[in-house]
Amino acid sequence: MAKDHLLIPGFALLVLLISMPQRTDADLQMGLSLDRLSSAAWSMENVRIDLKLIDAQRLSLQLTADSLNHQALPGALKGIRLECPVVRHQKAYVCDKGRLGIAATPYGPQALEASGRFIDSEHLSLDIQGIRFADGELGVELELIEGRWDVVLDGERIRLESLPEAVTAAWLPEGSDFSGSATLRAKASGFPSGAEAVDLTLQVANFAYADVEGLRVAEEGEFSLQVDAELKGSAWWGSTRLSLSKGQFYADPIFVEVLDRPLLVEFRGDWSPGAKRVRIVESSLLLPSVMEAQGQAEIDTASGAMVDAELRIRSNDLGALYGVILQPMLIGSMVDELEASGVVDTEVSIKKGELQRLHASIEDVNIDDRRGLFALYGLSGGVAWSRQEHNERSELSIEGGQLYRIDFGKLGVRAHAQRGEVRLEAPIALPLMQGTLHIDHLNAEGLLGDQPQWTTSAQFRDISLQALAEAFDWPPMDGTLQGLIPRVHYQQQRLELDGELVVDVFGGTISVGELLIEDPLGRVPELFADLQLSGLDLTQITRTFSFGHITGGLEGEIAGLHLASWEPIAFKARFNTPDKDRIPHRISQRAVDNLTALGNGVGSGLSTTFLGIFKEFRYNRIELQAILNGNVAELDGMPRADGGYYIVKGSGLPRIDVIARNRQVAWKTLLERLKGIRVEGMEMR
Repeated sequence: MAKDHLLIPGFALLVLLISMPQRTDADLQMGLSLDRLSSAAWSMENVRIDLKLIDAQRLSLQLTADSLNHQALPGALKGIRLECPVVRHQKAYVCDKGRLGIAATPYGPQALEASGRFIDSEHLSLDIQGIRFADGELGVELELIEGRWDVVLDGERIRLESLPEAVTAAWLPEGSDFSGSATLRAKASGFPSGAEAVDLTLQVANFAYADVEGLRVAEEGEFSLQVDAELKGSAWWGSTRLSLSKGQFYADPIFVEVLDRPLLVEFRGDWSPGAKRVRIVESSLLLPSVMEAQGQAEIDTASGAMVDAELRIRSNDLGALYGVILQPMLIGSMVDELEASGVVDTEVSIKKGELQRLHASIEDVNIDDRRGLFALYGLSGGVAWSRQEHNERSELSIEGGQLYRIDFGKLGVRAHAQRGEVRLEAPIALPLMQGTLHIDHLNAEGLLGDQPQWTTSAQFRDISLQALAEAFDWPPMDGTLQGLIPRVHYQQQRLELDGELVVDVFGGTISVGELLIEDPLGRVPELFADLQLSGLDLTQITRTFSFGHITGGLEGEIAGLHLASWEPIAFKARFNTPDKDRIPHRISQRAVDNLTALGNGVGSGLSTTFLGIFKEFRYNRIELQAILNGNVAELDGMPRADGGYYIVKGSGLPRIDVIARNRQVAWKTLLERLKGIRVEGMEMR
C-alpha cells in the first residue's frame, strides 16, 4: 500500500509544502496557486495555499481547492478549505485547532476538526474528528514514523441502512435489505508496501437483514465481532471472536434464536491470500443449550467448502441439537419428524472435502417418530465408521422400542461399518410380542451414494397372536406365530422379499410371495403381495375371532393385494373348504347369521324361526370370493341356477344354506357390513 493512499489529501498537501527546501520569511508570507496537484493516488484541482508568518514560532496555513479525487474514495470532494494555526515546537510543526471544511462529499458536506504534528515526511501525525458518515460520526488518527504508519478509525452511531452502496457492494449480495446501529474501532499498521497488523472491534445493535430470496434472515440481532491479525511472511495470522447476544438468525435451512446466553464462535488460524485458503488451527463454537464444538479446519475461500477438518461435537440435549441443526437438513427424509433426548459426543474427520471418519458415543438416547413409525429407548454405546479399512466395532445396547405399533424389548447390536457398508457382526435376538425375532444377518451397502441398499434374513418364533391383536386393535386372538423370512432386499426406497415368507398359524400355513413395499417409512407407503392359505383350521380361526363356531379346513389365496397407507386398494381373494377335507363340517347359528349379513347386508334371523332351536348345522362347503378394484368390491361364491351364489352350502337335515344375490357392493358398504358383524370383543375400523 502506497503512503499516498493513507493520507487525508489536505494534510498531504501540508506535508508537501513544508517538506520543500527552506525559504526566507518573506517567501513564507506569499501565496501559491496551482492549477493541478497530483500523485499516483490522488489529484487536486485549482489549489491555493497561503502561509503567513506570525512570529518566529508561529505561522498560519490556509488551503483551498475546487476538488479532490482519491482512489480510496467513492467520489470527488468539492469545495475544500483547510485553516490551520501552526506552532513550531523544537523540530516539529504542530497544528492543534485546525478546521477542515468540505462543501460536497459522497457522504454529504463536512465540517471537521483537524490537528497534526510534522517533523519531516518520515515523522508526522494527523487527527481528524467529526466526519459525518452514514448518519453517524467517524474519527481518524494517523501516525507515520520512519516509513511505518499506524491508523486508528473510530465510528459511532453508524446506521447500516445508510451505508453507501460502494461500501456494501463488496460484502453483501445485491438487493439485500439490512439495518442496525454500529460502533466501530479499527487499528491498522504497516509500511508503504502494505498493512502488517489489523485490530478490529465492531458492535452492532437492532440488526435486521434479509437477502432477496429470503434464505438468510436476521431480526432484532445484537452481536460483537473482534478480529486481531498480523502478517507473517506471506500469510495473515490471527484470531476472531463473534458473540451473538440477542436475536433470531436464519440461514437456510438452520434457524437459531439467541435468548439468555450468547452464541459464541472463536477461532485462531492463518490466511494465505495467494492460496485462497483459511487454515483454522484452533476453534470453538458454543450454541447454548444445543451443542458445543472444537476443532481444526481448512476452508477454500473461493467456494466456502470445508476441505479438511478434525471436529469434536458434543450435545447434552439431542432433542435441541436435532431441532436446531439436524431436522432442517433432513426435511423430506424418513427421519424429519422426531422427538429426541440424550447425550451425544461425536468426533468427525474430513479430508479433501469428504467425510473420512466418524466416532460417536451416545448415552441414554431416546428417539420417537411423531408419525408413530418407530421408536428407540435407552440407546447407549458407541458407533465407529471410517472410509478406510479398520478394526473398530460399533456396539449398542437398546432398552426397547417400537416399530409401527409393535413393541420390542431389550437387545444388543454389534456391527462393523466402513466405506459405504455396514454389517452385523453377530445375529440379533429381538424380544417381540412375547416371542423372538432372530435377525440372522444384515448387510447395508452404498450408504455414501445415491442408491443405498440393504439385505437381511430372519425368523420369528412364538409370536403371540394376542399381543399382535392388542398392538393393532384387532379382536382378541389365541395362539402363536412361527415363520421364516428368507431374504429381504431394500433399494431405491423399495423393500422386496426374495422368496416366500412362510407363517405357521391356525394349524396351517400362510405363504406370502411377491412382497414389495415402496417407501416403507414414508408418508404414503404402498404394499404389493400375493398370499396363499393352506391347511388352516376353522375351529382355531373362529375361536380366535369369536365369529361363531365353525369346524373344518380352510384354504385360499389373496392375489394382487395392493395397500396404500396400509388401506386396501385392490385384491382378488378366495376362501374355500379344501377338497377331500377330513375334518367334520359344523357351523353354528351365529356364524350363519354373520356370513349371511356379510353377503346380503342383513342377518339370517335364524333365532326368530323354528331353526333357532338348533345351535349348529352340518355343511358341505364354504366358499367366498371378493375382488376389490378401487371403490367397488365384487362378491361371489358357489354358483346357483337362479343367479345367486352360495357362501355356505348345507348338508343333511336340518339343512341350512347361506345364499347371497348381490354381486357388487361399494367397498365402504362392505366395510359397514363387517362392522355390523356380531363378533364379541371386536371393533371393525
